[in-house]
Amino acid sequence: MANADKIVYLGKNQGGQAPKATMGKYGVQADACGTMMVQAIQPLLHDLFAQADDDLYRLAENSTSNARQTLFFDAMRGLRLFQEKAEKAYLRMLQNTFTSFWQGRPFVSSSAASSQGDDGEFSLVEKDELEEELAVTSMATKAQGMYHRELHALDRRFAHMLGKESIDSEQNPAGPTVLAEIFRVVLDDWETEEVLARIVVYKCFEKSVLSSLGDVYERMNLYLAEKGVLPELIPQRSGGRIRNRSSGANANRNVSRSPVDQGLAADDSVAHVPQDEATPSLQELWQYVRQLTAQGMPGVAGEAVDSVANLHLPVLPKNNVMDALSSMQSAALSDLDLENVEWAAVQERIRQQLSQTLCLDEAGNATHRFGEAEQQTIDVIMMLFDHVLDDANLPDAMRALIARLQIPVLKAAIADDSFVDDQQHPARRLLNDLAAASVGWRDDGDRSEKSLYVQVKRSVDRIVHEYTDDVSLFEEVLEEFAQFMEKRAKLKKMLEDRLTQAVSGEERLEVAKLRVEEVLRELGADYLPEAAREILEQPWKKLMTILLLREGEEGGNWRKAVNIAKLLVMYLGRDSGEVDRQKLLSSIPEMISGLKKGFSYISFDQKKSAAMLNKLQACFISVLKHGEVISDGQQAQPNDAEEQTDTTEPAIEDAHSISVRNMKEGSWIRMQLDAEEEPLICKLVWRSKFTGTMVFVDGQGNKAGQMKEAELAAYFRDGSAKFLEDAQAPLIDRAIKKMMKVLNARIVGPKLQMSE
Repeated sequence: MANADKIVYLGKNQGGQAPKATMGKYGVQADACGTMMVQAIQPLLHDLFAQADDDLYRLAENSTSNARQTLFFDAMRGLRLFQEKAEKAYLRMLQNTFTSFWQGRPFVSSSAASSQGDDGEFSLVEKDELEEELAVTSMATKAQGMYHRELHALDRRFAHMLGKESIDSEQNPAGPTVLAEIFRVVLDDWETEEVLARIVVYKCFEKSVLSSLGDVYERMNLYLAEKGVLPELIPQRSGGRIRNRSSGANANRNVSRSPVDQGLAADDSVAHVPQDEATPSLQELWQYVRQLTAQGMPGVAGEAVDSVANLHLPVLPKNNVMDALSSMQSAALSDLDLENVEWAAVQERIRQQLSQTLCLDEAGNATHRFGEAEQQTIDVIMMLFDHVLDDANLPDAMRALIARLQIPVLKAAIADDSFVDDQQHPARRLLNDLAAASVGWRDDGDRSEKSLYVQVKRSVDRIVHEYTDDVSLFEEVLEEFAQFMEKRAKLKKMLEDRLTQAVSGEERLEVAKLRVEEVLRELGADYLPEAAREILEQPWKKLMTILLLREGEEGGNWRKAVNIAKLLVMYLGRDSGEVDRQKLLSSIPEMISGLKKGFSYISFDQKKSAAMLNKLQACFISVLKHGEVISDGQQAQPNDAEEQTDTTEPAIEDAHSISVRNMKEGSWIRMQLDAEEEPLICKLVWRSKFTGTMVFVDGQGNKAGQMKEAELAAYFRDGSAKFLEDAQAPLIDRAIKKMMKVLNARIVGPKLQMSE
C-alpha cells in the first residue's frame, strides 16, 4: 500500500518508518500514550468495518434500481477484502504520527502539504473529493466539541512534555482531526468510485471510533497526571457519556431504558422536558374521579358498574376478575373494523362488556360488585385509554393496534397498581415505546415482515394471546421490539445523516457561489473587456468557489485568487485610468502564471484555456500600446435600477415567524397541505444558518419537506401547520396530563357558570 507516502511530516526525516521518540524524562510517557491510543483504536476499527458492512448491505437491499444495488454490493465486497490491510495501515500510521509528533514534526495531510509547497500552487478538489472533505471535517469538528475538556487538558500536557507554551489542537496526534485525516488517507486505497459508499464508511468511523474515545482520553490524562505531568489539571468529563454509571436502583433503571427511549433522546436531539407536576398515583387519580362523581359530574366514571350504588352485593374476588378479563382479552375488538371506527363507541362497548361479563347475570341483574381496589383501577385505566385512543400523535392504523392492549393493560394494572405512577412498569413502557415508534409513521401500505406495522402487530398479538398474569411477558416483548427499533434507528439515523449532509453541502456550495459573485462584483469585474470577463465568470469563479469552501476567506490560496482578479480589474477595468507600463509589464507574468496554475488544478480544457489567455494577452498589448483596451467586446454593464429592484415581499414578523425561528432540531410538526390527503407529521432535522432553509423527515427518516422559514410561518399563520403537542413525551404521561385537564375543566366549568 502507498499510504505512507500520503502522510507528510514537516521536517527533514520524511521517508520510511519514523524513529522511536526520544524525549528525555518524558520519553516513556510519550511512548505509553501512543501505545494506549493504538490499543484503544484497534478493536474500534474492527467494529467500524462490521458496522459499515451492515450499512452498505441495507443500502443495497433498499436500492430502487439494480444498478445502484450492484454498486453497493460491489463496494461491500471490496471493503471486506480491504479491511485487513486498512486496519494494519491505520495502526501503523497512527504510531508513526505519535512518534513524529514527539520529535517536533507536526502532522499535515498530503492535500494540505500541497497547498503549503514552495511553488505556491493551488490545491483543488473535485466534487466527490469535496464531499469527502466535508464529511471528514464535519465529524472531526463534532468530536472535537464532544471531548473539548479532555482534549484541552491533553493539549496542555502534551505541550508541557514538548517544552512548549501550547500546541495546535489540530496537530494533537490523539485528537479527532488527526485520527480522521489518517482514516481518510487509508480509505484512499479502497477501490470504489461510489462516493455515497465512502460517505457511509466515514459515518461509521464517526460512530464507532470518534464517538468512543472518551475513555482513552480520560485514561491518558489520568496516567500523565499520575506521572507528574501537570497533575493539577483535573478535567471533568464532557456531558452525556457516563449516564449508566449509577449505583443501586437508579443504575438498574438507567440500564433498563429501552433503545427506543435512548434513540429518541439521541436521534431527535431534544432533551426530555420535565413535567410541571409529578405524575399522580393511581390512588390519587381515583380519589379525584370519585370526588367528581360525588359532585354529580356526568360521564366521569363508573356509570356501567357503580360499586357505590351496590354496596349490598357480594364483592367479586380478585382472581375471578382476572379470569373474566382473560376471557374477554382475545375477543375484545377482534370483530371490529379497527381502521374505521368511532373510538368513543368502542370504549362504551368495552365498558358494557366489563359489566355484563363480570357483574351481571343473563337477565341483566347485578349479582356482584367490584372490590374498591379493582373498581378504582378499572375506572382510571378506562378513562386513561379514552385519552390514549384520542391522541392526535397516533396514526390511525397504529391506534387500532394499541387499542387491543386495553384489557391486558387493565389486567396488569389490577395485578400491580403501580402502573400509573411507576414510569418503569413494563406494560407502561411497552405502550410508550409502541407509541413513540409510531410518531411520524406514514401508512404506505407496507405490511412486509420488516415493516414497523407488522412488528407492532406482532408485539400486540403476543400480549393479547399469551398474557395471563406474568408481567415478565411484557418485558420479553419489550426487549424484542427494542431490538427491532435499534436496528431501525441505525438505518433511520443513516438516512437522516445522508440527507442533511447532502442538503448542507448544497447549501454551502450555493452560499460560496453567491459570495464569489459578490466579491467579483465589488471588484468591478462586470466592466472588464470580454476576454477578461470570460475568464473570471467561468473557470476563475469555479476555482474561487472551491477555495472558499475549503479554506475560507482567510486561506492563502483564496487571497491569491482574489488578488489576480484585482490585478485584472486594475489594469483592464473601466476605472483603471492611466496605466503604469512598467508595473503592468512586471505584473503580466505573475497574472498569466497564476491563471495557468488555476486552470491546471481544476483540469480546465487546455485548448479553451490557451484561447482565453491569448485573448487576454491581446488586451494587455492593447493597453501597453494605446493606454486602453481597443476592443468591440468591452461592454460596460449599466446599473439599471429597475432590473436590480428587489421584488421579494418583506417577511411578516409576528408570533408565528418567531416560533418558527426558535424551533429546535428534533421538533415535530403536523402539516395539512392538502385537505384530501393524510396530515403530514414530520421532524425538523436541519436548518441552514445562512438562508433559513429547513429540512424535515418523517418517522422513517425519509425526506418529508424542505422550505424556508417564511414559508413555514405562512403555513402556521393559515392553520395548515401546527406543532405536535408533547411529541417527545411518553404516551401515558400525555394521556394523564390530558385526563387531568379534562377533569379540572369539569369542576371549574360549572363553578364559573354558577358565579355568572
